[in-house]
Amino acid sequence: MELKAETASDTGDEKAKIERKRAEVKLSEDPSNLLSKEGFAMYVGKTPIAIASMAKAGKIPAFYMTDPLNPGGHAELWVHRGEWDKYADQLVENAPDEWHGWKDRLHHSKPSKRQAGRAAA
Repeated sequence: MELKAETASDTGDEKAKIERKRAEVKLSEDPSNLLSKEGFAMYVGKTPIAIASMAKAGKIPAFYMTDPLNPGGHAELWVHRGEWDKYADQLVENAPDEWHGWKDRLHHSKPSKRQAGRAAA
């Protein structure tokens, strides 16, 4: 029984270390256009595994780089953040007028009770 308690405690300590390590990793305020899969994952709020899957499916502007002195060696996945951002801007520009309607529903101040009553009617 004591062994199980120690194992659970060790597992909890390992999880805490991983969480602290994740908290220490931050993306630069002005990151490079080329990001590793881990950096791009932080940039878009996905996991590195999800980024790798998206790259394999051709859903993101990604490519693999190897050491030119060792072409058959390990290849690293890199994502072009600049192309991703350009496409996001293009999506907004080409969006239908209905999509842009969300802007008309924002207010800089809290609506009065009278305005709120009219909106409900």
